[in-house]
Amino acid sequence: MSETKSGLGRRLSESESEQAWASLRTDFAEISRWQDEGISSVEAKPGSLLGIVDAMTEPFQASHHVGYLLHTAVDHLHGLKMLMDQTGAQHTFAPYTLVRAAVESASTALWILQPEAPREVARRSLRLEFADLNDLKRANTTDDPDAGHDEVRLGTFDSCLSRHGWKNQEAKERPPGPLVIIQEVSEHFDVFGAALMWQICSAAAHGKRWARQYLTLFEFDDDGTSKVLSGRLTSDESAIAMAVHIACDMVGKAKAVRGIHSKDPLHSGASFIRRKPACKSSSRDFSFHADW
Repeated sequence: MSETKSGLGRRLSESESEQAWASLRTDFAEISRWQDEGISSVEAKPGSLLGIVDAMTEPFQASHHVGYLLHTAVDHLHGLKMLMDQTGAQHTFAPYTLVRAAVESASTALWILQPEAPREVARRSLRLEFADLNDLKRANTTDDPDAGHDEVRLGTFDSCLSRHGWKNQEAKERPPGPLVIIQEVSEHFDVFGAALMWQICSAAAHGKRWARQYLTLFEFDDDGTSKVLSGRLTSDESAIAMAVHIACDMVGKAKAVRGIHSKDPLHSGASFIRRKPACKSSSRDFSFHADW
């Protein structure tokens, strides 16, 4: 491809590359540990916040919902780990689609868990469940314009609301979009850069050219006279390392909050609800083509 000289980024030094791979190896080790733990490593104990919430949402237990979201996040990150760590492949854009999915899923789990009041945790989970039902209906209309809701699932959902005393406007209110959720939980739980990184990764997934200034290097030969250079975009391990670290920070926070809300009924989880230095992200010193 070709680039104007004004749009060029820099090249990574050997030390920057080594630093990026050191960070990746650290995060890959954590991802492998999460993968080995599996999805059933945490059970909502009776009397815990999630135990109380599950009783309000059965058979759409919020703890199962959170577990599914975290399984989704870890699965995508483990796929990236296997791609890079096991096969040695370092694709230009593919890693960011996996990071994007992990950030979105883990932040949604944190959004469910964020409130102190069990009823609000339950309501957030149910709002997302109903949005899922509507998404399924929308997908079905692709092949059948007359398709409606999955009547069995909708009936079960409405029965849940009736049995547990939920009003339709409470549980069927449309939840925020992913960017709003990511911004909210990033601020609340001190996850540095997640909202911007999610947008960059989304741009990469959809082939948006603006993302390349953050994510790629450009290898070229300069004859000193031409205004346009021919070369090729290449992967930037420093950008991948930052993206993976942000995703791991989000997943780690979500797993920690879930753990607190699943046990010790005398612990409200307030240390995670009210931000404290211990909850801050362990940021690393990375360099990028564009300023953050």
